[in-house]
Amino acid sequence: MRVRILGPVELWDNADRVELRGSKLRTFLTALVLAHGRVVSDQTLVEMLWEDAPPATAQAQIQTYASRLRGLLGDGAVVDRHRPGYRLHIEHADVDLTRFEGLAAEGRAALAERRVEAAARSLSGALALWRGEALTGVTDFLADLERPRLEEARLAVLEDRVEADLALGRHAGLVPELTAVVTAHPLRERSRAQLMLALYRCGRNADALASFQDYRRFLADELGIDPSAELQDLQQAILSDRHTLLAPSASTSRPAPAPRVARLPAPPADFTGRDAAVGRARALLGDPGAPRVCAITGMGGVGKTALALRVAHQVADAYPDGQVHVDLQGSSRRPLEAAEALTRLLRTLGAPAADPPNGTEELTRSYRDRLAGRRVLIVLDDAAGERQIRPLLPGVPGCGVLLTGRTRLAALEGADRISLQPFEPAEAVELLARHTCPERAAAEPRALALIAERCGFLPLAIRACGARLVGHPHWPLSRLADRLADPHRLLDELRVADLDVQAALALSYRRLPADLRRALRLLSLLSTPEFSLWIASVLLDRPLTETRAQVEELVEAYLLEVPAERPDTYRFHRLVHAVARERALTEETPRLRAAAIRRVDLALTA
Repeated sequence: MRVRILGPVELWDNADRVELRGSKLRTFLTALVLAHGRVVSDQTLVEMLWEDAPPATAQAQIQTYASRLRGLLGDGAVVDRHRPGYRLHIEHADVDLTRFEGLAAEGRAALAERRVEAAARSLSGALALWRGEALTGVTDFLADLERPRLEEARLAVLEDRVEADLALGRHAGLVPELTAVVTAHPLRERSRAQLMLALYRCGRNADALASFQDYRRFLADELGIDPSAELQDLQQAILSDRHTLLAPSASTSRPAPAPRVARLPAPPADFTGRDAAVGRARALLGDPGAPRVCAITGMGGVGKTALALRVAHQVADAYPDGQVHVDLQGSSRRPLEAAEALTRLLRTLGAPAADPPNGTEELTRSYRDRLAGRRVLIVLDDAAGERQIRPLLPGVPGCGVLLTGRTRLAALEGADRISLQPFEPAEAVELLARHTCPERAAAEPRALALIAERCGFLPLAIRACGARLVGHPHWPLSRLADRLADPHRLLDELRVADLDVQAALALSYRRLPADLRRALRLLSLLSTPEFSLWIASVLLDRPLTETRAQVEELVEAYLLEVPAERPDTYRFHRLVHAVARERALTEETPRLRAAAIRRVDLALTA
């Protein structure tokens, strides 16, 4: 069985082409292939198949496509149902994208070791797998989403193969090919440099210099900037007729690599537990052959950044060209714009500070050009959402992305997700014990466990309690446990210096639209933190369908939970409940609060 997506999407059984009827079925297959064995959620599939206008039968149609595809694939691959979506497990099938990425990685490794003939063979083999424009025959949504990334990967491999050919002295045959590339992609400076060098080696000095001038005028007219210092140096070398350019060396044809950077903040010195999450993230990012995206999501204060930094330092050796970190400020009132984040990344990666490219699209292109052929780990901390993240994904083999966010980032294609939960009780107790002397912890193990429990096992709250105990060495642990039991004092006790649980959780609250903030406030008025959808509908005075949509959005934002043992109910985390109740008492009138509770009481007694 052969799967082909680098051109028209096709399925072959030995020498026989299998008919894939309709763009929807081709899209379903392609989406699973692009996920590289990861689960593609139903929500993502619906968006790819129907964009923002799915039919009422969308879920049933997806099941039909899955069943039809199983029959077409035979024994070569398996389409598994893994909630909340589907996964393609390929055993014996030949996928052109997988072969392309493998050959590209082989070629780049050979090029780095100066085995240029082997590099040229592998890279040429990778390019030969392309049969035209990738993803032909899928829906426009999927094509627009994924085709630019694949095309960027193809062009990066093409430039690497040209570099190998130049090192082998094959410049004469490169001129027509490179002329077509710079005409179609006038901003690709590396291709422009390769064309200039090939023209010079063919004795066409004037044409090489004319190509430089064309590029200079284009940049000035379109972007108001000059060519890079590296390209200007090449122009001067051609003007000076330096004979060293005639040597079969690839070093003159590509810009100098960006300096190695190591810009990761240190992880917390008292990092505790999280063994399973650390192991999974390390497994995802430890092999940088293909572009990998690991998203760590969870409620505020749950320790996402601490985990991300811990993992980033542990896998740093797999990314020898550097590790960079950007705080996207997603939970602030003004999250960082993608263009500003790209500008910071480019500067960190060695791009000149003056005259950066204009616009997110040009910044993204420059960013990916600079990462091409390199192995860099990008840590994107506190992401606001998918729209902010997508331009920051390298999309080139060898680079990894580790990101954190307070929503589940369900629409981020191709990402492996780790949904981080509060500590296990033993982990919470262990971290708390680190902040107290051993004798103090050993003397009151019950109080230590009560403190952890009354913090809802939330790492930020545990750290705040540890800081409070350090500041009050004369307190018995039971005193703090008792103070945490008082709902009126709870949030005040969890505020120590810059450790402020209420402020951290309020950031998630403030990001909500007004209707969801109101829903969260009213739900916190219930006498129990756990409730059914029916009770929520009565309390909010909204139809069931509208109520379901609201509470599910609150689950998406990690402000409500769905208990694993009772999937038909919703639940507040203890500290989220306290923050929401405080906002309800502040922002809702007594009359409105009383009316909401009265509706529930009447419904329960009816």
